[in-house]
Parts: sequence; structure tokens; C-alpha cells
Amino acid sequence: MPSAESRKPAHRALVISLINDASLFPPAALPMAEALEGHAEHRRSGDADLVGPFLVGVPAVPDLVSAIAAGSPTPPSLGLVARPGTSPEDTAGALSELRAVEGADVVSLDVEWTPGWRSLDVSGLRVHLEVGRGDQSTALDDIASAVDVVDARAKFRTGPTPDWAWPEPDELAGFILATGRRDLPFVLTGGLHHAVRGEYPVGHRTEPQHGLLNVLVATHASAGGADGRTVRELLEIRDADALAGIVAGWSSPDVAAVRAAFAGYGCCDVTDPIGELADLGLLAARTA
Repeated sequence: MPSAESRKPAHRALVISLINDASLFPPAALPMAEALEGHAEHRRSGDADLVGPFLVGVPAVPDLVSAIAAGSPTPPSLGLVARPGTSPEDTAGALSELRAVEGADVVSLDVEWTPGWRSLDVSGLRVHLEVGRGDQSTALDDIASAVDVVDARAKFRTGPTPDWAWPEPDELAGFILATGRRDLPFVLTGGLHHAVRGEYPVGHRTEPQHGLLNVLVATHASAGGADGRTVRELLEIRDADALAGIVAGWSSPDVAAVRAAFAGYGCCDVTDPIGELADLGLLAARTA
């Protein structure tokens, strides 16, 4: 197995705009001005192309508008997140307010999947529809039926919250396979801070987390027709070098197949996964 120093970097297209900036959300939950300054720093860095839009929750939109008016940097692209339970009226109002921010392009909307989601004005947006646990077939069938007219993706929560237990590998594998069977792109949220599956400190506790490389490799296997057991086992691997070696060997068509399926995810500290991928030798320096 090549060392990180000698490993061939992965195709950069694998991670371009993969990691959306969710620094306003737990566990980071940064103050608005600090989060906006941090996002501006990411945009000035050599890895700016890896970072997607700045994500803001519906309740935080007025704070965002006020911070920008007070001199905080305006993110070039914004994503609005309406967590499950947010009313359509509140979502629509926040979206209208966000679209009025001068110098920012609102590019995505994250909402809970419900049968009435199509009543929202989603023109010009990538729509990420969060599905729950259990039988997801009705939701996924509905989202898949909309992709010809709306840039819709299915969304699944990979990290724990007070009312959402950490999903085990078999549950995440089932979601990846179910979206793959429908040729439906997906996004993830929560818990994907690290390159490889493991237990990691979060504040004063330790919690299990899925690994970004695990998800990429499992998605590649699903796109190639692997069965549920194989996809689940790939999500369980804890050998970072083994996973890095697989990803480094992918061709351009391999990368295209993975990113056609796995469109991106929100991370509250984008430097975590970027730094770990770099340490594994998977990120080459950008060329002018």
C-alpha cells in the first residue's frame, strides 16, 4: 500500500464543491459574524473549489442579513436549510428574504420531504428533500419523479441529534442503494467530519461517525451494482490507507459516477475533512 507521501492524488473532481459550509449548525454553531469570516477565509484558500455554499437555517436568516449590513463578508453562494418541522410559510418567507441579499446567489434549499413540498417556489434552486427512517420508498419515488423538472436530490441525516440516533451502516447502505436504484442523486448531513469511520470526540463526549471515504467508496460500489452486504461492509472499514488507495485509483468515469450519485454534504468545519484528505495524499495542489 503506497504511503501518503507517495500516493497518487485522487481526481480533484471527486471533491469539487463536495463539502458545504454548515458552520452555523451544531456542533460548531459559530456566531454569525465568525461563521461568515470563516467562510470568506475558505473562499480565499487554495482549496476554495472544494467548498460549496454557505448554509443558513431559516431562523438565522435575519441575523445573516443584519451581519452583512454591518460589514460581514457576503458569501457568493447561499443554501437555505429548513429543518424538519419548519412551516412552508416560514420557509417561503426566509427564502424571499435571502434572495434579496445583494451579491449572493441562493443556490439550494433543504426541506423535509412531505407530499406538499412542490408548493414551494424552488425555481433556479437545487432542492434537497430530507427523508426519514423506515420505509423511504414513497418519498424516494416522489423525489425521483420530479427530477425531470426540478433539480431534486434526496437527503439523509448521517449524524445524531437529540431525537435522531446515529444511523448504523446497514441503514445508510440501504439509503445509498435505494437512491441508486432510482438514479436519484443524494446529499447527506451531520457527522461526516472525518475521512474514515470511527469514534471521535465531540465536545465533552465521544460519538460514532461515518467516514467520508467510506461513503465515497460505498457509493461507487452501489453504482457498480454491488449488493447490500458489500455496501454495508465498505461503510464499516476503519483502515484509512486502504480506502485512500481505492479512491486514488479511480478513473475519470469512476469519479463521474460517484459524484453523479453523491452530490455533497454539510459539514460544520470544512477544514476537518479537507485536512484529512490532504494528509492521506489524496489532494494535489491546485494549478493556476
